[in-house]
Amino acid sequence: YATWAGTLLDPEVPIVIIAEPGRETEAATRLGRIGFDRIAGYLDGGMQALDARPDLVRRTERITAATLAEQLASPRPPAMLDIRTQKEWQEKRIEGTLNIPLNRLPERIQEVPRTGTVVTYCESGYRSTIAASLLEQHGVEAVTDLVGGISAWEAAGLQTLSAEN
Repeated sequence: YATWAGTLLDPEVPIVIIAEPGRETEAATRLGRIGFDRIAGYLDGGMQALDARPDLVRRTERITAATLAEQLASPRPPAMLDIRTQKEWQEKRIEGTLNIPLNRLPERIQEVPRTGTVVTYCESGYRSTIAASLLEQHGVEAVTDLVGGISAWEAAGLQTLSAEN
């Protein structure tokens, strides 16, 4: 949490914390330890406070490995964005993916296709959800996240490529 906040956020921009009720202070402390001390406040009640305001929440579509495999075999497959490090990408990847490590995504966002669906993935799904959010913030409208990342892809028995092939 704090590592990615420090990598991707501007410490001069005030932050509003949305955390599980009772964990707001912990979140602020973790941010403060990395120099993010401009906390504007927190959402009282966490995400549940927004239940009555669905117009304020945007949900990222998610896709399973099996469904993604079907879509990749279709006449109009989605673009694939692997946001793991280059070393991870070289070790194993889904065929046809663009590799932009998450920590480089803000500066390379223009390389991401703007038409059609873009599917983000990482090892397990944590980093790719952050990437999906960044893409949406930068105007990429059709973003989907691979549930479970490349680990779920492999668990489904689907093929990966490596530097050797």
